[in-house]
Amino acid sequence: PDGKGYWLADSAGKIYPFGSDAGSYGDTSSLSLRSPVVGIAATPDGHGYWLVGSDGGVFAFGDAGFHGSTGQLNPSKPPGGSNSVAGSLAAPVVAVVSTPDGGGYWLAGADGAVFAFGDAGFFGSVPGVLASLGAEAGTSIRLASPIISMVATPDGGGYWMIGGDGGVFTFGDATFLGSQGVGAAVPPAVLPSGVSQCNPPFVVGRCQIVGGGA
Repeated sequence: PDGKGYWLADSAGKIYPFGSDAGSYGDTSSLSLRSPVVGIAATPDGHGYWLVGSDGGVFAFGDAGFHGSTGQLNPSKPPGGSNSVAGSLAAPVVAVVSTPDGGGYWLAGADGAVFAFGDAGFFGSVPGVLASLGAEAGTSIRLASPIISMVATPDGGGYWMIGGDGGVFTFGDATFLGSQGVGAAVPPAVLPSGVSQCNPPFVVGRCQIVGGGA
């Protein structure tokens, strides 16, 4: 938290702490994992961290609390970002992000799905937005590049999702300030009421999504 250290995690979940303040609180290197570790998030006080696998499995160490994972999803339910564990993964998980107080976390999928646990709020997801836009456009809309990262706002009331092409998607109280991505092209005539600050022709990932999705 004070910027005097950091952690690196490899795909086996082995932790490499650097700096004076990055402690070692355990890792998954001795376990036989079903999927590689793809992300790490520190607790607010820096005395613990969460590791997440591409299957959505979450491993908590130090003072990091376990609040759930997508490993318990019910495959009989429809997929898509949700604040419950009902559903199934349509794409690998790529990131875990802590809430400001450490009482929860979000998991982000490569398709932009969002899974909220603990005190993490659900403010929308990319699949929900694209489904809504596709319904209005009368066509299927897909991301031009997968989501690779996610960042929460300081108060935890929203988040940004970032695509591999530099596209930025905003939800909740996250402000859209621009992007480098091409996102997912939508016919110029299709402009949903929940979208503002677009640079025509309308391109998902270059617009602020107000009110989130489903």
